Amino acid sequence: MQREGAYTAHDLEEPTSDLEKYAQEVMGALIREGIPPTPSNFDAYFDKLLENRPPAFRKKILKLLELEDGGDDEHQGVMEQQLKEAFGSVKKLLSHINTLYKNLRHLETVVEKRAFEADTVDDQNGLKSVLEAMRKDLRAMLNVIKKESGELKEAYTAAATLIKEVQEHTIFDERFGVFKRNYLLRKIKQEEKLIKEFKHESTLMMVRADEGVMRQLKTPKMQQLVLRTVARLLLKTSRRSDVVAHYEGTIFAILMRHTALNNAEMAADRLKDLVSNTNFFVGDEEIMLDVNIGIARIHAERSTEQTIACALEALNVAKESEEGCGICPQDIEI
Repeated sequence: MQREGAYTAHDLEEPTSDLEKYAQEVMGALIREGIPPTPSNFDAYFDKLLENRPPAFRKKILKLLELEDGGDDEHQGVMEQQLKEAFGSVKKLLSHINTLYKNLRHLETVVEKRAFEADTVDDQNGLKSVLEAMRKDLRAMLNVIKKESGELKEAYTAAATLIKEVQEHTIFDERFGVFKRNYLLRKIKQEEKLIKEFKHESTLMMVRADEGVMRQLKTPKMQQLVLRTVARLLLKTSRRSDVVAHYEGTIFAILMRHTALNNAEMAADRLKDLVSNTNFFVGDEEIMLDVNIGIARIHAERSTEQTIACALEALNVAKESEEGCGICPQDIEI
């Protein structure tokens, strides 16, 4: 007997696509077998039941999953290969440093030996012989050091280049505790493909720390503190499915998946309320935190660069209107 208030997968609205029908089947299987419908269990059953479906259906679903995945495994593989090469270069670099150190110690020993010999020589011819032997030793050692120095420079350059490339591929900005710009751009491009396939709405929100507030902060340390606070507030007001990232300078961004423009505006209002209750003290002076917010739609007919340009334009609209939140003019016309 079904208890009051409970429902089954059959109580959901009638599915309209193959993916929705399949998702309902997966949920039904979990409920029938008494398995808690957690995300991890759903993923497991999603893959398990897919094995028994016709090849054409599997191919279609896997194609959709590929769009959802966005090639993160490939990205991870590239970064791991670069890390491996970087560690190899660092190992080579340390080896050359060790060889150079040993040769320098050897050179020190040779000089001390020849200096001692020179102190014990009484005649001029003998001193000449010692100096000539020292000259030959120094010339040989300098050739070795020159060669090692050249290889050391090459190893250092290779390691520095690879480490820089690895840093460019990392997706997390440790300064603010949010994602980096490169990850944001990749996720926007992925979302464009998903929107084209499923026809849902998503939104990009740009948030900029108010320029007037930033001018009041005289030290980079205080400015960094304010930006970290802005990032923390964005994380606090965002959903788990949102992507919060540092875009550049004093600007952050939130990719709001499955969020229509009016819902994004409500999210902006909540953020503004939260920000308005945040203040700082610089000495005896109290500074109220403030931000400008710009919103733009994401859709398949507009490139990632155009969407970002629209969101940045919306930021300027917010600044000029002094309302705190602006909408891309192109989206108002839609």
